[in-house]
Amino acid sequence: MNGNLEKLFDSHSEWIQSEGEGGEQLTLERISSDQLTNEQLQMLTDSVLTECSFTNIELRENDFYHTEMYSCEFNNVSFGEVQFIKSEINDTKFNGSSFEKINFNNAEIFDCIFLGCTFSDSTFISTGIWNAIFDDCTFVNIDFESAYFEKIVLHNSKFINPINLDKATKIEINIGTVENPLLLTHEESLKWIIDNSI
Repeated sequence: MNGNLEKLFDSHSEWIQSEGEGGEQLTLERISSDQLTNEQLQMLTDSVLTECSFTNIELRENDFYHTEMYSCEFNNVSFGEVQFIKSEINDTKFNGSSFEKINFNNAEIFDCIFLGCTFSDSTFISTGIWNAIFDDCTFVNIDFESAYFEKIVLHNSKFINPINLDKATKIEINIGTVENPLLLTHEESLKWIIDNSI
């Protein structure tokens, strides 16, 4: 398996360097982080990850630019200065993870679950998030300029010094449940966040 992974990553490196003229885009399915080397973890830019799992690791300065994720899991992962620019994240679960100095600019996040996560000194500029659940999460010094959040469930979550909240394109919070939604309008959602800010 390791030899096969090396070939996949070599081909992906060629694909990126040749701008798609050679090699092949990296596609990983059901791979866990303990199967990958630190160097390989740094080479997931513009890849496609399906049902992959990452557990008890630190990702620093990784670049997930244009990376697609489907039904992945991140458990106790520490993200530091990681780029998620133009990434697409679907049906993925983040549990007990921290995000520090993260760039989510122009990322699209669908149907994801964040449990006990902390976001700090990061940007959601022009980020689109749909039908996500944030349970017991903390947001510290987050830039929401041009962010588009639709049907976001916030439970036991708090905000500290939200930035450019008034410049968000759309914030629609569900203060009910997925099964029994209670949606707030954009203006009501902004007020809810401010009322729940420290």
